[in-house]
Amino acid sequence: MRSLSNSKVRNRADFGVVSRMQMDVTMQECIENCEKCAEACKKCGDACEGMDGMEECVRLCRECEAECRQSIESMKAGSNKDCADCAIACTACAEECEMHDHPACQECAAACRACAETCGEMGASM
Repeated sequence: MRSLSNSKVRNRADFGVVSRMQMDVTMQECIENCEKCAEACKKCGDACEGMDGMEECVRLCRECEAECRQSIESMKAGSNKDCADCAIACTACAEECEMHDHPACQECAAACRACAETCGEMGASM
């Protein structure tokens, strides 16, 4: 009986390690998506700054970049506390950028969508 009990404990411990490893992979993917999104938002905001009718695009790109950078710092410290806000900012930025044909806007929208997805998952976990 004792060996069976030890086996059950060992399996539960292994399950906990796998879950933590999966969380680390998810968090790393989210960090990478946040980094890509922040760079795309910077590029888009810089490209659109001063263009007529692009004020909202620039504003949302700057906000999204800041949220992504904050989420990166939080996740590197082991917390997902900023991920939900980042997902919201990314979604808003993507929706705005998708309305524009500018290549930087299209690249930004795609990066924002990917980031919103992983940050949304991270914000709902842990």
